[in-house]
Amino acid sequence: MTREEFNIATNDTTDGSSYGGHEWRRQLDSDRENVRINPPKRKVGVGCSALCVGMLIAIVVIIVLLCIGLIVVYENEGQVVAKVDLFAVELPAEQAVWFEANLAELRNAFRVVEENKKRAKNVILFIALDSAATPSAVQTRPVWESFPHVALLRPMALDGERASFNPTSMFCGIEAHRNTIGFDSAVKPWDDCISFPNTTHRAASILQWAQAVGRLTGVVTNGELVQPFPAALYAHTPNASWLYAGPNTQRCPDVRSQLLYGDIGKRLNVIAGTLNCPDEFCREAFESRWESERLDEESSYKLATEMKDLLDPALDEREYALGLFDQQTLAQPNAFHDLIVGALHILERPEGFVLVAIADPKVPITATEIDTAVRATLQKLNAVLDDSLIVVVRSDARDGESSFATVHATGPMAHLLHRVHDQTFLAHFISFAARIGRFRNADLTNFILQMV
Repeated sequence: MTREEFNIATNDTTDGSSYGGHEWRRQLDSDRENVRINPPKRKVGVGCSALCVGMLIAIVVIIVLLCIGLIVVYENEGQVVAKVDLFAVELPAEQAVWFEANLAELRNAFRVVEENKKRAKNVILFIALDSAATPSAVQTRPVWESFPHVALLRPMALDGERASFNPTSMFCGIEAHRNTIGFDSAVKPWDDCISFPNTTHRAASILQWAQAVGRLTGVVTNGELVQPFPAALYAHTPNASWLYAGPNTQRCPDVRSQLLYGDIGKRLNVIAGTLNCPDEFCREAFESRWESERLDEESSYKLATEMKDLLDPALDEREYALGLFDQQTLAQPNAFHDLIVGALHILERPEGFVLVAIADPKVPITATEIDTAVRATLQKLNAVLDDSLIVVVRSDARDGESSFATVHATGPMAHLLHRVHDQTFLAHFISFAARIGRFRNADLTNFILQMV
């Protein structure tokens, strides 16, 4: 069959004749009809497509298998897998109970605890040293013994002093003489107020570091607020006996006045404990002046006159709280618990906080009472436990002499407690975990730790 070529540009046929209007239309109609009746057949490269599809399926299968393998490796990474035959042995009930309990403990030990490397927004430090914890009638295991991280603190001494736990060392992170408060070792105990103590040798405490970055702060105790352990958090004095009065109020202010007017004391959001002043109406005078300070600042506050005032839910809306109680009230079984719960009502805010709760060695208190307070803390902060560092420092030695203290911790950076530490390590550990003090601007460090 002769093939006819058609030139679109000239509408000419190859023989030189041309189509008129009717012929052009008729030819187009004819071509269209032919296409409809006998459509052209196009060959498809079926072999190539099948090969490509097969290769694609194989690649997908390989990727899926690799992903499954990686997931299995990730899930098992860091896990300790141990299978040991356990022989069944008939034991008396008195023995079987201990074998079962310790088998559970062994299983728990194989569970690798994931390290929490977040910044501790909240810090709650419990201090229960020396004779603070007396034996309780019910021998229940305290909750802090189930905390995943534990270490020992070693007391130290300067210049032949007997070894003991020093509040300035523990709260400020430096060694200091035992009869001074809030000064480093360059300042030795004074009997007379000779001059202004050198402010260069003042030691900053964990509460001062926290206030500097906008965290809320509080100190509660079932004893005197001006004793060395609470005082080292907010005061500086070269003589630890200048609690309520000193030889010179200007050069050497006493501890009580620093709690009320000092740079750290006046910014404490929660103060709770007692004042056993030698002068009459001591607590009333302190309350009146403290309340006057809050009114001048136009701050919201709560002046607790009874222990139940600390349990008022309305405290959540207050910025400050002061509770000065008599020693008999603080010796009640639930007093330590109520002090903690009341403080948390005030302090639990988005900006975070540091709270120090001290069980006074001179005030009898059972381990069960301290345990109840720690459990209440865990329950109150249940929604933010992942951001809260809870530390319990315990020692059963009288006067803290030549004995280690145990430190139990849970929460962000708790794994940094890992061996026998000097007592000064406590402050630096909290400083790093909470990003306060020298670590307050460690944004890059925080980012890196989050990525590790």
